[in-house]
Amino acid sequence: MISVLLLLFNVNYGDSFNDYPSTVTANTTMAVVIDKSFFGNKEEHKNAMGAVQDFIVNTVKKEMHVGGIVVRVFRDVNINLRQDYTILLSVAACYITWRLHEAARKEELIHFAITDPDCPRFPDSDGISVPLIVPGEELSQIFLDLRMTNVLSWNVINILHDDTFDRDTISRVIKAISDNLPNRKLNLVSRSIFTLKHDDTERSRKNSVRKILHDFHVDQLGHCFLVIATADMVADVMDVARSLKMVHPSSQWLYVITDSAMQNVTNMTTFVDLLGEGGNVAFMYNATDFENFCETKLICYIKEFIQALLKALQYSMINEIDLLRKVGYEDFDLIKLTKRERRREILNNITIHLSQNTFASEVVCGRCLLWRFSSSITWGNFFSHGKNEAHLLDIGVWTPNLGVNLTDVIFPHIAHGFRGINLPIATYHNPPWQISTVSEIGEKSYEGLVFDVVRYLSKKLNFTYTVIAPEVSRTARSWNTSRFAKLGEKIDDMTMSNTRKIPREVIDLVLEKKVLLAACAYTVNEYAKGTINFTVPIFVQTYSFLTSRPRQLSRALLFASPFTKEARTTWACLAVAIIIMGPILYLVHKYSPYSTKTSGLNSSWQCVWYVYGALLQQGGMYLPHSDSARILIGVWWLVVMVLVATYSGSLVAFLTFPRMDASILTVEDLIARKDKITWGFPNGSFLEVYLRNADEPKYHLLLSHAERHNDTEAEQLMERIKEGKHALIDWRSTLRFLMRKDLLLTGGCHFSLSSDEFLDEPIAMIMSQESPYSPVINAELHRMHESGLMNKWISGRMPMKDKCWEIPGNTQAVNKRKVNVADMQGIFFVLFMGITLACFFLFCEFYWHRRKVSKERKLIRPFVS
Repeated sequence: MISVLLLLFNVNYGDSFNDYPSTVTANTTMAVVIDKSFFGNKEEHKNAMGAVQDFIVNTVKKEMHVGGIVVRVFRDVNINLRQDYTILLSVAACYITWRLHEAARKEELIHFAITDPDCPRFPDSDGISVPLIVPGEELSQIFLDLRMTNVLSWNVINILHDDTFDRDTISRVIKAISDNLPNRKLNLVSRSIFTLKHDDTERSRKNSVRKILHDFHVDQLGHCFLVIATADMVADVMDVARSLKMVHPSSQWLYVITDSAMQNVTNMTTFVDLLGEGGNVAFMYNATDFENFCETKLICYIKEFIQALLKALQYSMINEIDLLRKVGYEDFDLIKLTKRERRREILNNITIHLSQNTFASEVVCGRCLLWRFSSSITWGNFFSHGKNEAHLLDIGVWTPNLGVNLTDVIFPHIAHGFRGINLPIATYHNPPWQISTVSEIGEKSYEGLVFDVVRYLSKKLNFTYTVIAPEVSRTARSWNTSRFAKLGEKIDDMTMSNTRKIPREVIDLVLEKKVLLAACAYTVNEYAKGTINFTVPIFVQTYSFLTSRPRQLSRALLFASPFTKEARTTWACLAVAIIIMGPILYLVHKYSPYSTKTSGLNSSWQCVWYVYGALLQQGGMYLPHSDSARILIGVWWLVVMVLVATYSGSLVAFLTFPRMDASILTVEDLIARKDKITWGFPNGSFLEVYLRNADEPKYHLLLSHAERHNDTEAEQLMERIKEGKHALIDWRSTLRFLMRKDLLLTGGCHFSLSSDEFLDEPIAMIMSQESPYSPVINAELHRMHESGLMNKWISGRMPMKDKCWEIPGNTQAVNKRKVNVADMQGIFFVLFMGITLACFFLFCEFYWHRRKVSKERKLIRPFVS
């Protein structure tokens, strides 16, 4: 019980503990305010006050059997509404009415108001207001009501009206469309106004309309049109606008037919033949019955209000009495309706009563003026019925007492798209873009990247779809050879397809307008644009090239690796230094006065060998005795220490980090190796057209040396790439699939994917050239791109990254490479060359010695004793 009391306290907090008296314990109080400025003279004002008070009192006594109403009539509008009033009835000008309404709303009173024409109505939750409108001048009030109920919320509007209206009527309509509204945060309407000349002949009228619409700048003026004209002029405008292709899913046309009641043209089906596929067209037409007497007197509306109020009060009182009997007096004070809740209940009941009596009762003011609204249903009719079969929906009416009462929106397709109808689309099996599968019971299902887009598109545009998949004759796609057959369906799902060709059966369905669109991935090209219409690209495929994975270079001559191209100058300077240092050392040693005759330094050749020995850290048996020669030798040792340390460090680095063959990462790298490697791309590729029309010379060179591959060459082509003799240029996604396949087949990584993406190939769906739905579909596709959905779908269906996507580098080699004796095998080749060279010189020395001895034998030497 305590929880219930706390809940009731929280619900009624701010209402002074719900201390407002119930209709069971106290009579309802009504304040009637009748402004004298609303009437022409004092006599009319006095008569109106007496008539209103007498009518209310007599009606309450006659028809209200339970409870009562205390009525107080005021002629001054400056009254205090903070007293315990329940209802406020006002008869005043528009600005005074809204001032009273603000005060009544703060006190949560039920406000009934009768006011001037062209006065905005109250919100439905606060009260009911009725303008006293003279028949024939209600058009501006209708547009005010449309704006107050947010039915017509255009920011930019183009008004076309014929010259049958006077200037005052049009100015009032324009003011109603564009003026600020109370309690509404709506943007001011930007309007453009055009006058149509209403001639007697149809040809003249159409020429007048065509002259205005032919050069219409819709980009600046917008696509929202309000046409206020007679029935014959409306038909002409519809015909001309359709012929100029100004009626499409992005435009909105509201036709206001002003003389429909007088001309007895209340059947809007006569305009159905003028409705085109995909248009947003609505009609507002006068359906007033002018044959009967039509009056809009003050007392008539007051009678309707009071009768509806009495019925609503009696219903509320009966409910409270029943509640009091069930719960008792103590609990009734806690759970009875608050002032705000009672106001909402009474207003709802009054609205229901007025709606039921508007057309059923004999009260003429309820049926005086009547306008009807009809909306056209045009989207998707051609695909549903096989022909342009539009139809109209009666969506509501406008009456002076209730205002606008609609059961649907004026432009259903703007709010609800295709309204849930079933539309046909065409496709064919082409994984991973379109994947068609058949279940065990024979049911077909469709998946793939394109159907990810189609499903989201159907959700946003509110339609379902039926897939038409014609039987097409197709050859095997690229890379789908027997080599991959043993992998089964897993490889089939991974196979990249061809989007450069599309089956003729699918294109025929699009050209014959039998499908909304072809849910197929198709490369955008200029040749096909002449017959079909492409959507905006749903995906963009980038081109790259696939080469053999870089291999580790031979380590046979690893000891010579520090002698790189960059260090050749250093090693050449070192060789020259050895040759020069020998003679310099000999001269310094020979001519120094402190030098002694030292073995090993007695000739320039011996000094050269001495310097070379020091370079190899072998030293010599003797050192010079002079300080000058020793300084020279010491400096040389310092140079040798730096050179040896540098070489040793470099050699260790080359032992730890093996050298790899240079990767081909860019188009420039590929062209630079044109003498060592070939390249090619699939025959009929989009790349070939692009390279042929490119301006850069490198692309012309790439095309001139390229091969064209067919589907049957897949086996040999992959082997050529593995051997490092060929490079394949294709979609980056296709090359990734090939790398993935090779990994599944062989378990190894044999390919390298370049980082250069030098061309984008747009992939789109196709529609009929005359399809009016291209702008709508393209707008939704743009939103998919901006939200990142496209990237999400394509990344979700691409193979996950694996070890083959890693760029081979030295770090990977360090973790797996161990240094062994085989890495130093090159030094043994040097030893063998040294032995061979030494044997050669030994042979030369023997030859030279024998020749010298032979010459000496031939010489005649004098005998000297």
